Amino acid sequence: MSTWATHPLWLAAIALFVPFIHHVHFYLIHRLLHVPALYRRIHAWHHKAVNPSPWSSLSMHPVELILYFSGAGLHLLVASHPLLALYHLHYAGFGAAIGHIGFHTIETDEDHGVDTHAFTHYLHHKYFEVNYGGDGLIPLDKWFGYWHDGSKEGEARMNARFEKKKARMNA
Repeated sequence: MSTWATHPLWLAAIALFVPFIHHVHFYLIHRLLHVPALYRRIHAWHHKAVNPSPWSSLSMHPVELILYFSGAGLHLLVASHPLLALYHLHYAGFGAAIGHIGFHTIETDEDHGVDTHAFTHYLHHKYFEVNYGGDGLIPLDKWFGYWHDGSKEGEARMNARFEKKKARMNA
């Protein structure tokens, strides 16, 4: 464990990186849970909510819940601080609710709003094989070809990927 008195810059750096660490961890866990055997036994519980809401955000199999929050285990492996572990757990928990909120933008006034990234996760619940990480801090879905933005072009990319997968299965 590090203390704020002895390592303030180190702990501040960890605090700044928690969102990035969570995003990569979530993406990897989410992709793993879409492996057919794991999906059927574990992740399908969460996908019963085809119209996600904050109430369905943490509605999942206990194994998935452990995997989802296991990212905070990082603070047991590096010289961190218990407050940062709590911050990490809160970031994951509240982030899940926001990702399922059902609104793409929370309007702050007539011309401004805060992007929730909920629309991309809604598309994930609708199509199952797109937007595993959403459009958050790191564009992993774009890099790996799983991005769908709700457009006709996104639909075409998704369908082309499905056709390639179907062709490979039939070969």
